[in-house]
Parts: sequence; C-alpha cells; structure tokens
Amino acid sequence: MLRILPLALLLTGGALAQSDDCGNATQIAGYGTYSFNTSSASNSSYSPCAGMGRDVFWAWTAQATANVTLSTCGASFDTVLAVYNGGGCPTGGAISCNDDSCNLQSSVSISAVAGQTYLVQVGSWNGNSSGSGSLDISAGGSGGSGGCTNPATGADVIVGDLNGITKYSANNGVSAYAIGTTSCNVGDAELLWIASTNQHPVIGQNIYRYEDGRFEQMGLSWLKHGFTALQQGLCCTCQSSGTGSRLGIGCSDPYGSSLNGSQSGLGPRFEVNPSTGAFNYPFTAQGSSGNSIYKRIQVANADVNPATHPNAVFYGEGHYIAPDDSASGNQANNASYRRINVGSGNLNSGWNMNWNGATVREEPAIRAWATHDPSVITTDVMVPNDGLLILASNATDNGDGTWHYEYAVHNLYSDRSCGAFSVPVPAGANVSNVGFHDVPYHSGEPYSSTDWTPSVTSGMVSWSTQTFSQNANANAIRWGTLYNFRFDCDVAPVNNGSATLGLFKPGTTPSVAGAAWVPDPNGGSGGIGTPYCSASANSTGATGVITASGSASVTANNLTLTASSLPASQFGMFIVSADQGSATVSAGVLCLSGQIGRFSAPGQIKNSGLMGTFDLGIDLSANWPVVGVQSVNPGETWHFSTWYRDQGQVSNFTNGLSILFQ
Repeated sequence: MLRILPLALLLTGGALAQSDDCGNATQIAGYGTYSFNTSSASNSSYSPCAGMGRDVFWAWTAQATANVTLSTCGASFDTVLAVYNGGGCPTGGAISCNDDSCNLQSSVSISAVAGQTYLVQVGSWNGNSSGSGSLDISAGGSGGSGGCTNPATGADVIVGDLNGITKYSANNGVSAYAIGTTSCNVGDAELLWIASTNQHPVIGQNIYRYEDGRFEQMGLSWLKHGFTALQQGLCCTCQSSGTGSRLGIGCSDPYGSSLNGSQSGLGPRFEVNPSTGAFNYPFTAQGSSGNSIYKRIQVANADVNPATHPNAVFYGEGHYIAPDDSASGNQANNASYRRINVGSGNLNSGWNMNWNGATVREEPAIRAWATHDPSVITTDVMVPNDGLLILASNATDNGDGTWHYEYAVHNLYSDRSCGAFSVPVPAGANVSNVGFHDVPYHSGEPYSSTDWTPSVTSGMVSWSTQTFSQNANANAIRWGTLYNFRFDCDVAPVNNGSATLGLFKPGTTPSVAGAAWVPDPNGGSGGIGTPYCSASANSTGATGVITASGSASVTANNLTLTASSLPASQFGMFIVSADQGSATVSAGVLCLSGQIGRFSAPGQIKNSGLMGTFDLGIDLSANWPVVGVQSVNPGETWHFSTWYRDQGQVSNFTNGLSILFQ
C-alpha cells in the first residue's frame, strides 16, 4: 500500500538537495536541518552584504509567525548567508545577511510571517571556497522583538542583532576586537543617518565578563560613526526611506564587525553627550589609524585566559547614540547584548571569540548578571533631567561569619556621570577586603585611569574619584561603562537597603539613590534574613523572636530556624508562607498570609523546655510544607514565623523573618 506523508513532512527535513538556481530554488517549509554541498555550484550575481559566490538557494515557507534563526554554523568552509522576501530570484535587498557570526560561518535572525515564502541563499565568501554543511532553521533568535508592532513615538534606534566578532593581533599582552551591529529603527519616524555631519548614530562596543559572582567590564571601543543606512527588514516590516541618509520606519541596517573596527571611522567617546545625542563633527582623530589595538575594544589576554578563568562567561554589547533618538526620549533601549564563546588562542596572541545564542535586544549587558545569580537586585536610577544609571548588587555568605557585598554601577546614558559611591554599614561593623574595578580608556581618550579612593568610616563604606572642579577629566563612571565596588562585612545582609550614587558634573541634584543589598542596619547579629512585623508580648512579658543561622544558600542546605523568648515548656512549631501578613489571631499577631505551611512532621513539633527556646534544621530540597511546592529555589523569598502555646489554650506567634534564598 502506498503511504502518503503529510505535506509538512515532505517539505521539512535534511534529505532534499539544494539548487544553485534562484529561479528554481528548492522548496522547503517549517523548521529543520538541510544538508548542502556547494562544490559544483555556480556563481550568481547576488552579493547582498559581502562578496558571495558558488551559492545555492532554497525557497523556505514559514508555517508560523515567529522569530526564526537560520545558520550554517559548523560548515566546512567560509560561508555567507542571506534571506530575501519572496521565493523567486531577488528583486530587492536582503532582509538579513551575515558573513562571520560563528567563526567563519553565518547566522541570521528574521521575523517570519506564517505562510510567507523567503529565499535563502548560501555561498562562500567571494566564491573562494566550497564545501559541505547544514542549513539549520529553528524557532527563536533575536528577530521580531523591539516594539515594531507598537512603535515608539519618534525615531527609536535599537541594536537588533550583534552579527559578528573580528579579532585583531595582540600588542603587549592586549588583544583588540570589533563587534558587528545591526541597527533597527523601531520608532514611527525615520532616523537621520547623514554622513559627514553630526546628524547620524555613533556606535559603541563593549565586552564584559561574569565570573565567581562578579560582573565586570573587560574592554571598550571608540565609536563608529554611521555614514549610510541600508533599508533591510531584520526587526519588522521595512518602510524604506529611499535614501541612505535616513533609516526608514521599521528598517534595519547592518554594520559588520570589520566595518565597526575600521580605525579611520572611529571617534572618541568624550565628545558625545549621551543624554542629548550631541557630538562634535569632524571628530577628534578622524581618519587616523595606528597599531592593531588602536581605537578598538581592548581586552587584556590575561583576563580571557581559560587556564586562570575556567568558569568565566563573556558577553558582547553594542550601543547606539543618535541625536533624534535622544530628542524623542528613546535612549533607554539603545543597547543590546549577546553571549560570547572563547575559542582557540594562547596567552601571547590572545583568544578568538564567537557568538553563542541569540542577541538580547534593548537591554544592556549588566542585566545578564541576574541570569547567573537570581538573588541580584537590579535598580534603574534616573538622574533628573539627564539620564539613566543602573545599580546591581548581591550579597553572599562567606561561611566564616562574614558576608561578601558586590556592586556594579553601569552608566547607560547619563551625561552628569557618577563620581562617588557609598553603602551604609551599622556602627561597630567590621569591614575588610574593600575592592574596586574599572575599565581602562585608551588610544588618547583624555579621561584619567586613577582608581577611586576607598574610605571606611563609622556608618559608611565609600569610594570616590576627584571632583569635577578638581579635574574635569577625572575617572568618573561615564556613559557606556561599568564600575565595581566590593567589601566583606561581619554583619548579615538585608535586601531592602539603599546605596548612594554621587553625581560627577555639577547640577541641582548632587546624588541619587538606588535599592541594594546592604549590611543589616540593626546589626544583623550574624543572622540570616530580614525581621519584620511586631509580635505581641506573651505571658513572660517578652515577645517571641525568630532568627535563622547557617546560610540562605540552597546548595548548602544548612538553614536552622530558632525561636526564643518563649514561655517555658510549651509546644510550638515553625510556619512559612510566600506572603507576609499582619493579623490578630488569638493572643498574638500572625505575620504571614496566603497559603501557610506548617513544619509539623514527626520530630518537627518542638517543646521550648526550661530555657524557652527551640530550633529546627530546615530541609530546602524536599517536602516543603506549602501546598504545591516541593522545594526552595534560588531567588525565592519565603517568610517564616513561629506558632506556640502560651497560657492554657491561648496561641501566640513570634515576629516574622523574610529570607531571600541564593
């Protein structure tokens, strides 16, 4: 009997041969992997973003409206990949094109529309090579987000994709890199892109490292000055401006990594006001070039070395500043980031880098810290009439009676910048291991590289650079940079504190503050968690108290709860909820609400004995007493209290204790 396969199965898979004729492209649909070999392919006349030859074609039909990634990663030769609207030979420019995204191979992301057909072209760079590989088409990727279906008011430039990484030769232990960026205009007005004026975008590039609970900036570039805007459709439907002097509504424009690394077109950061988008033109050092690392992202080889940084994770970031974007108030979404893989290399020549995963659009790289450590608190801090600073913080138990406090401050687009940083500590706290990290400027930027001066006084740990009046080029946290501050303290943390960011340039507001982890202002007593909610006095005249010891680490799983100041020889148990509360119940105040779990399994109901106290080791990994919850996960906050008998049949409760688990 003849078996008829569904149409979708006939059109997807890897067995279909490719065609080297765009007018007779191989028909495919849906997601899948399609093998190809270009050894006998001829050259077409279509070279959308780089010289391409010996190319083959598919007519791919989307079966769902979704973000889609197409890639040739892993092919045996240097590929170029392009996608066009329509299933026939191209009649316009590619909606997305890439040369080198994963080493010498290619990857693009598009916003696919169900039922629409797209022409996919794969060839080799300049037709210089050929070979075999697979075209992988999968759901996801960076295409499609960015607000195109609900455009912002005015021009709004974002980084729609980070599209390649070029490494240059090392110089004195420092390697240079350049990152390719594809911009998208997701606003409802065209974006000015006028060459040889101060009415075009400038593009910054940065590299960061996450390692052992720290998120630090490793390097920064000078700024690529835009000169011509193509009219492609990476992010959404492109309404072409018809000119390279304006990026059309919904249109995208790719700048490859080699273009963003071209030294003659790179200008300094100090001439740009990130809040207004204004900059000088002509710019300083325009047209000049130098050694291999001049003006490009500079990263010390020692900071990448896998032998000494085996657990490090790296990220690349692109950031656009444009005058009309700023005039529309759309500066907050101009940076995007993407994870980086470290490839081959050595300490002398440095290490190659390539992309891993999709671009995270409209978010600066500092947001990635919380994806590694869910207990990180990230706070957006607006400087009035200026721009945005981002404060991120975390606190971890050192396991020796001290806690490590880690802070990162990223300046997204504040011109006033940050020149001081302080964290409150309670009187009598012992502070040690005070540290600071910044990112070095280079290639003639005028800013100082002097480390900030730390100060530990009663009630405060502070860092500062010179004031603006002392040195207008002092080492402030200027736009597109991230600085770190850290210390150890023998007082346990609370997650409802505040750190102060002193502003560098003069203005009516001298400082701003943001929510952060800080040492418990009540002294902490070496305990875990944050007390809340006042308990009622019991028959002894005292109020019952709940504390915790051990750590808030889910992995360590060594948390112990203690109830004290209870009436002697009374039964009690610990209770828990995801919700705080404050309700009168019997003779006490119940500091929980919602679903309340009871630690009442055999051996968990306790007696206060002659000392009026009891404790219980809590298993975070299993049998959590709240309905529907099996175990505790990092990043979750749970609230604890203690129920106990007081006089006769009267019930009472301790205060509440909130614990954010790590």
